[in-house]
Amino acid sequence: MPPTLLPLSPSAPGEPHAVEAARPPHLREANCRALLRLLRKSSPCSKADLVRSSGLSAPTVAAAVAQLAEYGLVEPIGEGKSSGGRPPDLLQFNASHAYVAGADIGGTYLRMMLADLHGTTVATWEARLKAGRKTPGAVVSQMREGLTTMAESANAVGRVRHITVGAPGITDVRNGVVKAAPNLQDWNDVPLQFLLEKDLGVQAAVENDVNLAAVGERSRGIAHDARDFVFIAMGTGVGAGIYVEGSLHHGATWSAGEIGYLPVAGMPRETMRLNETGQLERIIGGAGIEDTWKAALLREGLHEGSLQRLRASQIFDLAGDSTRDGHALALEIVNSTARILADAISILGLLYDPKLVVLGGGVGSHEILRTSTENFLRKNELAQTVLRISSLGKQAQLFGAISLSLAAIEAGLFC
Repeated sequence: MPPTLLPLSPSAPGEPHAVEAARPPHLREANCRALLRLLRKSSPCSKADLVRSSGLSAPTVAAAVAQLAEYGLVEPIGEGKSSGGRPPDLLQFNASHAYVAGADIGGTYLRMMLADLHGTTVATWEARLKAGRKTPGAVVSQMREGLTTMAESANAVGRVRHITVGAPGITDVRNGVVKAAPNLQDWNDVPLQFLLEKDLGVQAAVENDVNLAAVGERSRGIAHDARDFVFIAMGTGVGAGIYVEGSLHHGATWSAGEIGYLPVAGMPRETMRLNETGQLERIIGGAGIEDTWKAALLREGLHEGSLQRLRASQIFDLAGDSTRDGHALALEIVNSTARILADAISILGLLYDPKLVVLGGGVGSHEILRTSTENFLRKNELAQTVLRISSLGKQAQLFGAISLSLAAIEAGLFC
């Protein structure tokens, strides 16, 4: 059986939700949420500590703590040290009361993470997407397998509350629909949120995978203090997650950040089509870099098999090693890629003027690409930005998913 949704009310697991006489007033909800955040940061602590930290009255704190205890989010852990009077009764945030999950659907792999209510990772799971089975139904089925495995390994069966899933395409977040994901199979107008909730039995949210990586970097990565920044992922695909004034920017039709469709200087003009990859992605995505590399080898008469088989990240590795054959040609590929990437970043700079641009993904997170791209950008007299490598690597999307699921849990506490 898949992990099931934990009731939001204080009823026993498996029992119907209790009918409350009246919904808590708005102010009481705000107080409970504020104290919950304090408990997360500073537990164990006493009620007196919470009074001092929050500025709320002792009766208000006592009432809020009682309500949080009803929900299983706060638990007593005994007496603390005395400072001369009666020892205080200590409380702690019960992070294992429930769990949240995140999933990242890639072109080749499905990666998942399970975390407690502190956001601490308790289990991970990864599997190759089965050949010929990248359809929505097959991927959701594989996700159920991963969620069940993680919940069992972490003793969290029956306590998984929410999952956020990243999809590699244009995603209508409000309705939970993946509008198009060209690198997958039959992913057009897919009601992914509905499929997840039906199959997994937990509340779900859906987001673009690159947007999730941006959320991850802001919540616990290199962009933690940036209100205006762009995360650019370069791997199988190319895309951007854009933060404007502290909020993720989706655009009117959810296509903000789909920079893989940007034109490339010197290339013929193209019409953008949902079910096809864009020009920029085809040129500086992983497959595009490898095609350019093979063409360069053919031009130079270098037919050695090992060079022909290099992946994009390995080509960049070679560019940084002047002692190996093919180094100069690999460096040429890096500089060509960096020039095109710098043009895209310059456009983003003129549109959004971000403080920071973070490069991620298997191709984008290579230091030699960052350095070369920065050299091109430095020549600009405006739209300058700081260019950095992702600090979270492949985990950025999953940490972003966990962050959004935790926010969803908190938002729904008193609904």
